[in-house]
Amino acid sequence: MSDLLTKSNLWLIFTFTTGLVSIFQLLEYLVTKNVPWLFRFISRLWKKIRQHFAGGDPAETPKLIVNFSGHPVLPGQQKAIERIKHWTSSKVINVALGNVAEDHHFVSAIEKAINKIELTPDEWQSIPLVVIPSGYSLVWSVVQAVLHGRLGHFPDVVRLRPTAPLSTEKFEVAEIMNLHDVRHASRDKR
Repeated sequence: MSDLLTKSNLWLIFTFTTGLVSIFQLLEYLVTKNVPWLFRFISRLWKKIRQHFAGGDPAETPKLIVNFSGHPVLPGQQKAIERIKHWTSSKVINVALGNVAEDHHFVSAIEKAINKIELTPDEWQSIPLVVIPSGYSLVWSVVQAVLHGRLGHFPDVVRLRPTAPLSTEKFEVAEIMNLHDVRHASRDKR
């Protein structure tokens, strides 16, 4: 027992214990502080594994309607978008922007809402999508800038208009605007 309690052995035991405790504290910090990141990473990894083994058919690539308007996309509107885009089906993703505070965190609040859309960088650039804009122009400006950064181009935008008074839906799809083509055509006027 006295051989175990020598000065060099005590120093070695102390160093080993300190290192072990430090490793556990680091692991605890990584797990507790990064739970949302870990959850997103694991869910995206699981999604990729499922797609890989399911042998995803390119014809069945999901088509997305990303709704920033704060109002539900009605069935007639969804069918009209699918008809105009020649899609057989689509999935609606509602992005809850809520009331964005008019403070110095304006842009980051909008970015946080867009970050909740669980798409990988590859999916942002490969999945066909259209967006229904927010009615608040400052919010929509930031949304467009963020989407342009992720997509590499402007998204196609759904323009809604009021319907006839006797219609079951108050707004209908007027057109889908291809902002990429609008931008390209405007380059001639520089």
